[in-house]
Amino acid sequence: MKRDRAMTIHFMDGTKVSFAFPAQTQNEAARSIMFDEMLKQPYLLVEADGALFVYPVANIKSIQLLNLSGQAIKHAPKGLIRGATVVR
Repeated sequence: MKRDRAMTIHFMDGTKVSFAFPAQTQNEAARSIMFDEMLKQPYLLVEADGALFVYPVANIKSIQLLNLSGQAIKHAPKGLIRGATVVR
């Protein structure tokens, strides 16, 4: 399985955890729906290395998602700002 996506979860206490994972579906529209549904849940669930990780969304400061394959997001969530640059 090609792991072409990455996610870093930044927690309120300053810690973070990162995961690499394959695309969950090849269909861009289905991927957008899955993302919208994920944002409505009280917990972020991640299956990794034979374990289930359950993160209460209330403890999450931000989630950074990376598309490592370089493909553009075709069916993005509503309100997505494209072409931005991080300024520190």
